[in-house]
Amino acid sequence: MLNRNKLVFILAGILFAISGISAQNNAQISADELIYNFGTIGESDGLASHIFKIKNTGNGPLVITRITASCGCTQPEWTKEPIAPGKTGEVKVTYNPKGRPGPFYKTIAIYSNGKKGSFSLGIKGNVTPKEAQPILIYPYGIGDLKLQTKNILYSTVRPEETLGEKICIINEGKTSLNVHLGKTPHYLNIVANPAKLAPGETGEISILINAKEAKRKGRVTAEIPLTVESVGQKKGTESHLYVAANIIDDFSKLTTSEKAKAPVAQLSGTLLDFGKLPDKSSFIPLVGGRVSGTIEITNSGKSPLVIYSASCDDERVAVSGGKKEIKPGTTATFKVTVRPKEIKTKLEALVNIVCNDPNGPVRLVKVTASK
Repeated sequence: MLNRNKLVFILAGILFAISGISAQNNAQISADELIYNFGTIGESDGLASHIFKIKNTGNGPLVITRITASCGCTQPEWTKEPIAPGKTGEVKVTYNPKGRPGPFYKTIAIYSNGKKGSFSLGIKGNVTPKEAQPILIYPYGIGDLKLQTKNILYSTVRPEETLGEKICIINEGKTSLNVHLGKTPHYLNIVANPAKLAPGETGEISILINAKEAKRKGRVTAEIPLTVESVGQKKGTESHLYVAANIIDDFSKLTTSEKAKAPVAQLSGTLLDFGKLPDKSSFIPLVGGRVSGTIEITNSGKSPLVIYSASCDDERVAVSGGKKEIKPGTTATFKVTVRPKEIKTKLEALVNIVCNDPNGPVRLVKVTASK
């Protein structure tokens, strides 16, 4: 039997050997960068990633067993092989900003044999929201073809300008559609793109107006025939697009003195209300079955006021009379007429007056009536 002193010596040696082996296998995880700031990123820019360098400052191989993130929007990837003492590995952290505008701070917990518990890293930044996409509504229909609008209205176009507009379209049917545009005025260029729409496919009708080709000033209007045919069918559905524009003078070249001498259009009012229209049983005599009102235009400027056009796009309203040129200090009277029998419920329309007044080349008068 070993004596007591000898046994103590042997046990001490074993403990020392075990502690030495443990010290030799002691991995230590560290990183020079603990938090990364992405700064400002856009929500529409897509995924944002950063790679952290992980160091093993211990004496044994460093093994990363797992990594967890504080949010599902943050995805970690890491070096799976053991990291030797003095060497580095990588932890890639990817953040998804979609649907998360505003500031953010996310953490990841690294579990390994290099630290009791977890070793934490963080990312932060600020996400700018993406631009709101307009929700397209297609309230107009020509068969299975739905349109954003059937009317294109150009407020003002100068004689040398070429301006474009578009109408968004969609095929809401179950078969492909062919879109055919009829004859257009020479100053308009209208194209359907694509001319053939598969079911559910969207497209657009582009409208280009060349004011120089119109060779006139004032309000111009056009009805464009539009036919929609289902593939395989002989007869399509017919309708129209409506285009209107006010072609005005180019006042940008006027000098200060020329503006001071310019004409000034003064209207008697901006509302012409016929009130409640008489019906067939009324005893009020109507001249030719019509009722009329007037719009007076006075030129209070210092040069002749030219009226390029005075019209209404609503066929139930007629504008007549007046003068094409109104001298300074004089007044012209325009007659506005409606037919009560053509007004079924309520009338709301606009009279467009296009003139050479640089301070107001387009004047609007609202016409109302009820039954």
